Amino acid sequence: MRVLVFGASGQVARALRAARWPDGTVLVSLDRETADFARPSALGAIVREQRPNAIVIAAAYTQVDKAEIEEPLAHTVNSVAPGEIAKAASALAIPVIHLSTDYVFDGEKPGSYVESDPVAPIGAYGRTKLAGEVAVRDANTNHLILRTSWVYDAFGTNFLRTMLRLAESRDEVRVVDDQQGCPTAAEDIAGAIARVLPAFLAEPQMAGTYHIPGADPTTWHGFAELIFQELARRGLRRPRNIPISSSEYPTPARRPKNSRLSGDAFAERFGFRLRGYRTALPRVMDQALKAAQ
Repeated sequence: MRVLVFGASGQVARALRAARWPDGTVLVSLDRETADFARPSALGAIVREQRPNAIVIAAAYTQVDKAEIEEPLAHTVNSVAPGEIAKAASALAIPVIHLSTDYVFDGEKPGSYVESDPVAPIGAYGRTKLAGEVAVRDANTNHLILRTSWVYDAFGTNFLRTMLRLAESRDEVRVVDDQQGCPTAAEDIAGAIARVLPAFLAEPQMAGTYHIPGADPTTWHGFAELIFQELARRGLRRPRNIPISSSEYPTPARRPKNSRLSGDAFAERFGFRLRGYRTALPRVMDQALKAAQ
């Protein structure tokens, strides 16, 4: 099985290279220099040249605040580029797995979002990711669109690494406590993709949109609290964790207050759920702390 991965430097793409794949799987990961999503017209030729058995689109414009002033660029990267890949893949009967986000919802639902809930993004990032979903669906019926949330790993730019950096120099950290979501380890997303792809290739009727969140919902403050507890457990410095409201930490882009996703449909179809952050975090933190040495 030959799998073409777009977005070699991202959190999930990095984790895909470390995931456990079936014997004989060959991963071809393309970085921005080779496959620039800001120039989507060239992406179809790459698909035709590589002719993989499957494609994973893990590249994206993810700077949520900056997208408010760079929405045209974000739209090109998050919508036009995936659409071009999906179109070229469809012509060759190649299935596509496309990663999406909780930001396609407005965050006003009281409970966990399911796949059939109405989408209503409240910012540029969410709008462009939603447009990418539509582009992939329209171009290639043989797709899996996987929505996830609050992705973290030991590398890159994410909440875990920000908290570890702040813990080194601050006695007190103020963290938003009125936004809820499901922290999801990049390695768990990658593991899920490696596990479901062979089944998807064998049974194309599994195509559709699914949510793949980490199992445990919390707030940013709650996530930070466990990070700091893990620091203390290792004998390392931990700051005081002060809960604040979103209004006390204004950002250019609004964030959904509720980013909880239900993984029930995915579990019913594929037979497993992703781990919660309480289980996944210690290993990821060990990796992050080792990388920082």
